Amino acid sequence: MDVPLSHVIGTVAIIAIVIGATLAYTIITSYAEANVLKTQLTQIAENISLNLVETIALTNFGNVLTNETIMKTLNLPTDLANRAYFIQLITDGQGYYVQTQLVVRTDITATSPIPLNSTQTQLIIVTNSTGTLQVRQGDQGTIQYTPLIYGGRQNIVVWGWKENSTTTWAGIGVWTPPTGGT
Repeated sequence: MDVPLSHVIGTVAIIAIVIGATLAYTIITSYAEANVLKTQLTQIAENISLNLVETIALTNFGNVLTNETIMKTLNLPTDLANRAYFIQLITDGQGYYVQTQLVVRTDITATSPIPLNSTQTQLIIVTNSTGTLQVRQGDQGTIQYTPLIYGGRQNIVVWGWKENSTTTWAGIGVWTPPTGGT
């Protein structure tokens, strides 16, 4: 049984059109999804940045609270479209930024500057170390501070600590409530 050449060419053309349409659809939807995810990451970064500035302002305002830790628990999504993300505090030597990024797609990232203009106190934002802070002498739990946190964690906080009348520390971390508390 001979198959005419025109049928073979037609079949190959139909297969090529189907493959091309599928690839075009995949590329377009992937691009749209990346834009949505980047927008969500930007909103998260801006939220954290503004909460951090608010916490720093409250810490600096409370002159009587010297050597006290102030924190604010953040209400963040555990994932973005079933994709894990992380939050990081970074500096470029001229300013501080909150950066959010998908774990598996490093090309989808967003940053938000931390708008600081404090001239009254020296401000140190923790961007390269980890440690533990007591919240109100430990009766309110502890904060494990770190410059990098995965977004799915519970009890993510921004914190401020006024070491003395001239130095304020700030950063992000994970709050551990006291035993038996919430």
